[in-house]
Amino acid sequence: MADIRKVYRQFSPAPLGPGQEPLYVDLDDVRGNAGLVRGMADKIRLSDESVYQVITGHRGSGKSTELWRLARELTTPQNPDDPGYAVVTLRAIEALDPNDVDVPDLILAIVRQIAATLRDEHHINLKPAHFVQLLSRIKKALGTEIDVSGAELAAPLARISFAVRNSPDARAEVRKVLEPRTGNLLEAANEVIGQAILELGKRGLAGLVVMVDDLDKMTTRSHETGCPTTEYLFVHRSAQLTGLRCHMVYSIPVELAYSNQEPTIRARYGGALHVVPMTKVTTRPPSRQPHEPGIEKLTEVVRVRAEAAGAQLADLFEDGALRELILFTGGQPTEVMTMTREAIVAEGLPIGAAGLARSRKEAERAYARNVLEEFKPVLKQVADRGSVTRSVETEPILRDLLASRTVLLYRNDEEWYNLNPAVRHLI
Repeated sequence: MADIRKVYRQFSPAPLGPGQEPLYVDLDDVRGNAGLVRGMADKIRLSDESVYQVITGHRGSGKSTELWRLARELTTPQNPDDPGYAVVTLRAIEALDPNDVDVPDLILAIVRQIAATLRDEHHINLKPAHFVQLLSRIKKALGTEIDVSGAELAAPLARISFAVRNSPDARAEVRKVLEPRTGNLLEAANEVIGQAILELGKRGLAGLVVMVDDLDKMTTRSHETGCPTTEYLFVHRSAQLTGLRCHMVYSIPVELAYSNQEPTIRARYGGALHVVPMTKVTTRPPSRQPHEPGIEKLTEVVRVRAEAAGAQLADLFEDGALRELILFTGGQPTEVMTMTREAIVAEGLPIGAAGLARSRKEAERAYARNVLEEFKPVLKQVADRGSVTRSVETEPILRDLLASRTVLLYRNDEEWYNLNPAVRHLI
């Protein structure tokens, strides 16, 4: 008999991380993005200049896991003669206030993470003079007792970052200091980066790669300039985001990537849009027939987690229940994890019709609250043909639907949309 506690814990929807390699299942073939990680890595390895890239996809599609794979690819190259890179990963949702993100606090967070990672993983302490001068100005503006006279940057930056994340007043004061001096901030940040790359080179590493994950989870609202805050950050302030002199990878919201700003984003971030789409578990509308390869892959995702908990699939699901759950998620790997957990809480093990019905009903109720009447013509287009006629009227609606995962993006052979199964009963 399966240990229900072990099973529940193995189905965490959190991204995979170090030590969880056995749980990884390659979904490239059924997502239509074969070679995404290798392609992103090769752009970095083959360039003699800083490369700026963006990655997008629905929340829960697996972006963070792909970035984890990219970090492994760059730090431990398959060819032993190739030097590896130092990879710094910033989880924006942990370092910044998700309701209020702007360039100065983002650059501060990036520099803090660079300093902390190089200190902890490579035993390199960074303290360029120009950045220390900026810290002194910030300290004065905040009126705090932050010590900027020590031997390294990581500790004082951690305290400043904590204040910026948790206090709107502190955030406003820091921006007053830094916003008029964005050029100085970039220059100071690049001094830190330059010192980091120099020290890493002495240790035989090829360079520095910074990945800023979770920026797609920031709250989107109207900016004072009149555009959405995500557009302001990634488009209108792209000169600053691509002004850092090391390899940078940013996660961006799928609704922005597939807006009318797509050509601009491609042009400013390396000429390509790296997409982690949904796993294809049905064919394109209007047929929506089960797609067995995708169902089999997600079944494998569940199997490896079951086995990690010392169980078998038959211990977790009654006949047909897992297939039904996978189809209802629309191919969202994170939703497979979440719905499995919810069904366990509802019914225990093995999961059968009752547990699935409860999980399904909860999902339908949640998504129904997001569907306004004016959305329904766009949803009907998606249901009828798997595409949307873009216009001034439909553009903002499609953005909202992609952001909420009411409409899901697929890229198998061609790019197409499908309704989240949780809203199909509303059309």
